[in-house]
Amino acid sequence: MHSPTELTEQDKCNQATWTTLAARDELDYNEFYTDAGERAAIEHVRDEVRGKPILDLGVGMGRTTPILKPLTGDYRAIDYMPLMVRICRERYPDARVEIGDARDLPGFPSGHFGLVCFSYNGIDAVSAADRKLVFRAVRRVLAPGGLFLFSSLNLEGPAYRVRPWHLDLPRTNNSLQYAVSLARAVRWAPVHLANWNRLRRLSEQGEGYAVAPLSAHHWGIVAHYTTLRRQLEELEREGFGRDVEVFDNKRGARLRLGDDTSHFDWFQIVARRGTALGFSEAITSSSRVDG
Repeated sequence: MHSPTELTEQDKCNQATWTTLAARDELDYNEFYTDAGERAAIEHVRDEVRGKPILDLGVGMGRTTPILKPLTGDYRAIDYMPLMVRICRERYPDARVEIGDARDLPGFPSGHFGLVCFSYNGIDAVSAADRKLVFRAVRRVLAPGGLFLFSSLNLEGPAYRVRPWHLDLPRTNNSLQYAVSLARAVRWAPVHLANWNRLRRLSEQGEGYAVAPLSAHHWGIVAHYTTLRRQLEELEREGFGRDVEVFDNKRGARLRLGDDTSHFDWFQIVARRGTALGFSEAITSSSRVDG
């Protein structure tokens, strides 16, 4: 397997956070599904992809391995952090886990996988420009009609609107619980503000998307947010079909364009590789004809 592509500033900041013990403990908190939407999306694809090759992108410490590996005799997983690959291998020694980058998948054959999964908003860890590279790489390795299951942060949802000076306190009549939460919020406030100020230089705003610090891991991550409309348009441009299934992260209910998405932090999306050429493939084909 090839080494990851050259790291961007966003990559370096995110990796520095994810390799800390605190961040790994937080990632381990979700032992199975991250949310109702992920459960609904996996249940939606389970029967169709059973027995077909599966590629698990950004596998981390292997949360999705026991979910996806039993579905196939050809399970492959990658992560662009060597530490995560080592931990995942130790936990699942019978799984094939390698170092790799979702933006460039040269070690995998074209048209091979029935399912490619990029869970836990992993695709949001790359820039807006690099996001296109992920879609193109995934489409290439998917078999005709193959499925891409991924989650993506919602630009119109509460996760984008929250700020480090908004204290996350429980609505409770239990005074002790409230006092403990308040003390914890006050304790971490300087760290949250410092991380926000350090990372917001990497912020970016465009039509239907933004790149900004994310509250996860004490505001130690820079992430991509998108509207549902932009995400569906981007998938179509990159050669995925229009029959996209979208699930909200709160209830696991299906969403359609025009629905109110302001209450959902992210979407779980199931896209199918279309029969039409993606943008990059179309350019390549055109160049061959012209040549």
